Amino acid sequence: MSAAQSDLVVNLAHEKEQHPSGTNTPRHQAKAGAALEELLAQFEHTDEPVIAVDMDDVLSQTNFVVAKWHNEAYGTNMGLEHFYYYHYWQNPFWGTPEETFQKVEEFWKTNWIEIVPPVPGAVEGVQKLRDLGFRLVIVTARQRREMERAHKWLDDHFPKGTFASMICTGQSQETLGETPDNVLTVKLSKAGVCHRLKAKLMIDDSLENCLKCVHADPPVPTLLFGDNAWNQRESKYTDIKAEVSFDQKLKKEGGREFWKEEVVELPKGAPLTRVKGWDEVVAYVEAAKKDGKI
Repeated sequence: MSAAQSDLVVNLAHEKEQHPSGTNTPRHQAKAGAALEELLAQFEHTDEPVIAVDMDDVLSQTNFVVAKWHNEAYGTNMGLEHFYYYHYWQNPFWGTPEETFQKVEEFWKTNWIEIVPPVPGAVEGVQKLRDLGFRLVIVTARQRREMERAHKWLDDHFPKGTFASMICTGQSQETLGETPDNVLTVKLSKAGVCHRLKAKLMIDDSLENCLKCVHADPPVPTLLFGDNAWNQRESKYTDIKAEVSFDQKLKKEGGREFWKEEVVELPKGAPLTRVKGWDEVVAYVEAAKKDGKI
């Protein structure tokens, strides 16, 4: 689910409850406000092309620390290999969706997120992208309440000015808002944000986000970051109230290791490339720039 998205999942569940069609909700009707327009106006005065960069598990090793916290808090033996799916409740140890949301809330009340180490090569990698002439904008699903800690973490690990701005898509408000220190919260999908930014590329560890980007109109060229268990398969659900825990599903399946059968191939012909780490990100961008593709 990423630790960033518990509020978003709950809000979407409430929206579907009030609007069974899933459309015509405040979320779908939200329109861009002055904050994003001002940011876009600033970008018009520069020739630097934009690359959008996710934060959790692209810049910061969030799931690694989430697993360590869970093991300490609940006496489990969770590792990254147990994150089969993007949504936590679909994985071992987490329990039902409601139990998962409660655990995520517990996690955010601690200071564990403040001690997350950077992804190996991230600091050097983003600097190389800057040196290649790109403007970097973080596009993250983190909640507005966590922006101060997110911004401090970036300041602690990356040189000042590395990122032009941070745009947060996971909050519950219906319109754009502005927070201090060049941070925006916006009620748009990541694909929608990339369109508004005219981003040449999106870098994200979520298969679901990447597929939405490359299937958007027009498609957003995207790098699927990391060779992680959770981005080998799609994390799907239609009704949050009908979702069960991993253990419950395993029992229902008679012990069948269903997750091993749900590994997906990336769509052929789509502008989507898997990269295992930051060295491959830089190599891709260098080659694409040389070929005039970005």
